[in-house]
Amino acid sequence: MHHLRKLHKKWSLLREMITISLLLVVFMVCLMPKEVLAQSGQITLDGSFDDWTGQASIDDPRGDAKTDHTDLSAFYFATNPDQEVAYFMAERYQSGSQKIVLRLSIDTNNNGIYDEPDDRIAEVEYSPNPGGSTSVDLYDGGGNFLSRIANDSSWGDAGTGRRVEWGISFEALGIVPYQPVRIVLVSMQGGQISDGVIEVQWSPANALGWFLLIPLGLAGVGFLIYRQKKAS
Repeated sequence: MHHLRKLHKKWSLLREMITISLLLVVFMVCLMPKEVLAQSGQITLDGSFDDWTGQASIDDPRGDAKTDHTDLSAFYFATNPDQEVAYFMAERYQSGSQKIVLRLSIDTNNNGIYDEPDDRIAEVEYSPNPGGSTSVDLYDGGGNFLSRIANDSSWGDAGTGRRVEWGISFEALGIVPYQPVRIVLVSMQGGQISDGVIEVQWSPANALGWFLLIPLGLAGVGFLIYRQKKAS
């Protein structure tokens, strides 16, 4: 009889742990950012854009640029699990073979000023014809050259394209995961701004961190229940 009571007590403890663990999982999923939940796979810089479906983005209205081929339609931004890299994708309304120059300004300390030494400017040159060639140069907020991120990489639509993607490491940006930043993307025409999307406040993060929190939380709950039952 004593053995049966002990077995029943263990079974009750296990059911309680499972119930609380499931509730914790639901709670953690509800807390996840929408871009993490929507993410269907890793972003790969390969000139193919299906992996951007469901990622966070900002739309831009049509007809507000100086020229049709520099008229931006959308700006996407994302991170991959277990990578400290910020990924970006720009899309324009009109396809074509004409080169387009984009400028991404990153306010790394989130103070609304983009020309400080710790800020960053990425200049993206995308030539659809022939192979979606993309080059990316990185500057500080004062316009001083820091490094070449990409040189003639096949990161854009080839031929007559509308889209281009690129990535910059957190280290090159001078930021850490979850650090809030402000970003603004513009297209250029003859050295002047042609079009631009609205400012975005973003905290680039290692998405895997959310999934690590779940098992750690489950282990913590299980340990607390065990200690409570042992004490009783």
